[in-house]
Amino acid sequence: MIASRRGLFYGFLTLYVLEALNRTFTEAMLVMALPLLANSLTQPFIWGPLSDRLGRRKIFIALGETVAGLAYIILSPPVWSLFTGFIVEEAKTLYAYSLIAGLTILESLWSMSNVGWSALLADLTEPENRGVIMGQLSSVAAVGRIVGVFIGGILYDYPKKAEGFPYLFYVSSIIMFSSALIILLTVEEERGRQIHYKRKVEIPISEFFPEKTIFYVFLVSIMFWSIALASTRRILNYYLRLALLATSLEISIISNVSSLTQLLVNPIIGKLSDVKGRIPLLQLGFGLAILVPILYTLPQSIILLIPVSVVAGITSAISMTVTYAYVADIIPEEVRGRYFGRYNMIRSISFGVIPIITAGILADIWAHAYISEGLDTTVAQINAMVNVFYLSAFIALFGFTIFQIHNLLRKRRRTK
Repeated sequence: MIASRRGLFYGFLTLYVLEALNRTFTEAMLVMALPLLANSLTQPFIWGPLSDRLGRRKIFIALGETVAGLAYIILSPPVWSLFTGFIVEEAKTLYAYSLIAGLTILESLWSMSNVGWSALLADLTEPENRGVIMGQLSSVAAVGRIVGVFIGGILYDYPKKAEGFPYLFYVSSIIMFSSALIILLTVEEERGRQIHYKRKVEIPISEFFPEKTIFYVFLVSIMFWSIALASTRRILNYYLRLALLATSLEISIISNVSSLTQLLVNPIIGKLSDVKGRIPLLQLGFGLAILVPILYTLPQSIILLIPVSVVAGITSAISMTVTYAYVADIIPEEVRGRYFGRYNMIRSISFGVIPIITAGILADIWAHAYISEGLDTTVAQINAMVNVFYLSAFIALFGFTIFQIHNLLRKRRRTK
């Protein structure tokens, strides 16, 4: 359900800010950057340690989902207009920055749910079958994204372009309230494990984590991988709209081909990572992450983008399933809240914050440069987004280099 909400809302948020609120690339990235920065900082420093101390993961999840669901209702254009007295169409700048501030508060509170999910899944799985289970869960998430993006594509343009955006807030709220109720009614945490957390939490963290250096180098490598994927995704919908004149439904189809691919390959990738090891799958993922941004610049029609979306889906499946399983393998149980908070922090910063530079500020600079050379605004923006795709490929290549350093450190430690 979380995946449904993210696909439904965030899949069209950037498009709405660019085409309906007439903001710049930088502002469109900022509306996701600050919220996810707040998400990433509150996890390791507040909710992660508190989760380890209390050991009640599902309470954190339910509370985070409920509070965020209420915030979505307040931030919806009609309710925002009711509270402020301004009409969104006449106060686009004010509403854009209200979204930035409101979503920042929302994500800082929802992050207690995020870290709770990560730690709870690790608590309930074992290393020998973690890849398979994560593959299955990622497939469920892919179904959620498919449903969310499909519904979002229909609602966003209802009754005409961008006018259905308020519906995305309400459906997102329903999803989050439902998630809170489901987690409270269906998940049972082991009381002995909760006591175990409280007993161990005062022991220095370093004593539990001999592979800390390897963990941090790995985080740096996947940070660049996530930056590459996120920079591409942030502008993809707008690129499709301008370069290929895609409708919102066609944009949904391209996104859902990727999600459907994830749905189908996640269990296979999870099983392979359990049997063959995480490292070979991660190397494949990095290679595809380098290739995908370049492939997006080649097709001249929506149909030709479908196979590219298939490759993108495989990349995302490896990124979600195998990286999580690998991190869960090496983080000791007693400090999972803390270190999954750091893992999620890196993912959030790289996925939501850094793209303000790669797909925001740099895209605006390139667009202005092209306009100053005499190009039409639309053509200039298309060329700027193509530059972002190429930059993303280079960033993924840099992350792959760091990942190879991680492998060398890992081998050296095992030979000692």
